[in-house]
Amino acid sequence: MVPAEGVRLPLYYFDIETTGDDPQQDRIVTVQYQPLADDLSAVGPFQVIAEWEWGEKQVIQMALDKGVLEPTWDFVPVGNRLRFDLTFLIERATKWNLVEWDLAKLKYFWFTKPYVDLGPILVMLNRGSLAGSSLHNFSEKERGSRIPRMYLAGRFPEIIEYVTKERNAALDLLQEGRDVLGTMGDQRRRTPGAPDPARIEESETSEAKP
Repeated sequence: MVPAEGVRLPLYYFDIETTGDDPQQDRIVTVQYQPLADDLSAVGPFQVIAEWEWGEKQVIQMALDKGVLEPTWDFVPVGNRLRFDLTFLIERATKWNLVEWDLAKLKYFWFTKPYVDLGPILVMLNRGSLAGSSLHNFSEKERGSRIPRMYLAGRFPEIIEYVTKERNAALDLLQEGRDVLGTMGDQRRRTPGAPDPARIEESETSEAKP
């Protein structure tokens, strides 16, 4: 991805797994990321930082060290439902006193942080309906609700297998969506400054009238 200034943005697949949906009570199980090329293909190793190996505080710190919560363009997350992931990470980092954010800083982060989210594409694939727009309905990925049970049972290799399949499903769909929507964009894109065909036709019709 290249912004208007012509400098390539560092894209990273990013995802977390948790023991539930409430960051006040639940914890982060894994944080995973991988550098991506402009076409959203993987160009580096897939890193999975596991809570059962490092502890949650250290897992979060390692994610912070990558710059994921910096309001800059140095780490551009690419993933699915990123607002949940980033919000959960902010809440848990705050709980561990790893960051100190007030409302102004939180608003600034969401205003300036770039990210590429699969969520809106899934909604469009579902004909505009939020209900039923989960990734598992459009890929071979299983439901994420299995993660807490696997974590409590100590089935850690299965969690690694799950997050790997989830990464593959998300990137496959993102790449396909990029190609399909990119083709559509090429067909519909207007050249800057080009006259509006509808207005030209309207003008010609007006001039032809006696």
